[in-house]
Amino acid sequence: MKKLQLLSKALLLVAILGLAFTPRANAQDRNKRQRESLLTAKKWTIVEVKRNKLGKLKKMDGFRLEVGNEFSLGIDHKFGYKNNDYEYMSGKWVLDGNILMLIHDARDATNRLENTRYKIKRLSKDELFLKRISKPKGKIRFK
Repeated sequence: MKKLQLLSKALLLVAILGLAFTPRANAQDRNKRQRESLLTAKKWTIVEVKRNKLGKLKKMDGFRLEVGNEFSLGIDHKFGYKNNDYEYMSGKWVLDGNILMLIHDARDATNRLENTRYKIKRLSKDELFLKRISKPKGKIRFK
């Protein structure tokens, strides 16, 4: 009899704890889905680059970040990036909290994957402000 009471109390405690943590997980999922929908809503165009190194060909492995470049994120977690020289880069993107990670092929002939990490500083339906965590560091503003 005591074992049955102890077991029922333990199950009740587990159920209460499970219900307590479920709303927080749902809120985090909803926040992530909301960020993803804002990111994938349109093609983003760079309007400001706050570091000169981001525009240099050697520092950026052959792919510069300049004003006027287009950046788009798809709902299938693939991205496309077109610069002013009509070069195109594509790959996959992953959102982890405030960190946006872009995974793409290396620009040289080594046949390896590279990832570039950005911290999302500001995100709204008409503005995206990223801080590059990977070297060379810098800040980029999209509209």
